Amino acid sequence: MWYGEDLKELLVVRAGDFLYIPSSTPHLPMNSTDQPCTALVARTDPNEQESVVLLPELDAMIAAALGEA
Repeated sequence: MWYGEDLKELLVVRAGDFLYIPSSTPHLPMNSTDQPCTALVARTDPNEQESVVLLPELDAMIAAALGEA
């Protein structure tokens, strides 16, 4: 998962890990392999979809991280 200011930080989560993402933390969860991934996601914000803030200015950075640039 990329997270933090400009999504500069990388955290690798493996099977069985518990991950807590504090509110207002910019993050981009992604599966970095070609193997399927299953995750259980629970949100505490009753308005979670309304609280999402898209950061289109980071699209180029994400593409570069994925080797698509």
